[in-house]
Amino acid sequence: MIKEIKTFVAVCELDSFTAAARKANLTQSAISSQIKTLEKSLGFPVFNRYARTISLNAQGKRILPIAKEILKLYSSMQLPSETNIANYHGQLKIGAIGSVQVGILPKILKSIQVLAPSMQTEVIPGRSIELIAQLEAEEIDAAIIVRPAFELPKTICIDLVMSEPYVLISPKKWASYSFQKMLESYPFIQYSLKSSAGMQINKFLKQQGMHVNTLMELDDLDAIATMVESNLGIAIIPYAGFWIKHEASVTVQHLNSEDIKRDIVLAYRYSDREQPKIAALKEVLAL
Repeated sequence: MIKEIKTFVAVCELDSFTAAARKANLTQSAISSQIKTLEKSLGFPVFNRYARTISLNAQGKRILPIAKEILKLYSSMQLPSETNIANYHGQLKIGAIGSVQVGILPKILKSIQVLAPSMQTEVIPGRSIELIAQLEAEEIDAAIIVRPAFELPKTICIDLVMSEPYVLISPKKWASYSFQKMLESYPFIQYSLKSSAGMQINKFLKQQGMHVNTLMELDDLDAIATMVESNLGIAIIPYAGFWIKHEASVTVQHLNSEDIKRDIVLAYRYSDREQPKIAALKEVLAL
């Protein structure tokens, strides 16, 4: 019945039999059959079915949190020994912001593969705010994100992974001046104000009383670095991600300010703090 419960939760999270079938690499009829098996076992339907859509009925809403708890307990049962993480057969859904995906995440995943080779890992991309919401909704197990500026609920734990400084990058062919004069003289490529980094940069500039001539706004570190390489403008970005692993064809000016840095943290639910998959994550991160 675990298989049917997993399918039920997947359909609820994706709000579609079709999407759940695609994710599980099954036919829609197979997903529908599993849901019917679950309903027969329970003795009542869990969905309202319409011509093209479905929705949870009252019974379905009642049992959804119970189903999630059953899967969580089942995940705990999959570890034969508290000290034998190598034999863990569970699944880890880890959220990650863009710079982490192309920065430290590959090394983390490789270390987890060595530590727990039987554990299945799925990476969920997103912005920090989005991933926190998914963590609260129990759609993911953990997330590596920028430390939120707002207070988190007590149900969420965070551990510091690393601190990243911010840098000013400019085209190599352009003349270099002081930080303030660079911002006054050249077009500015803004890190998206919808992101934690963009909001932090904007707040820092306002505190310094500096005004910029914004040319464009982007939400991707590599894209911003590429625009600067293409002589379109200058930018302030975290010293992180894929672009710093190679010799950048930009001039990098470190700001050397405690007022403009960001903390990368591991976020997870307090109730999962002793779960083997969280323990594996913390071990490879040396937390």
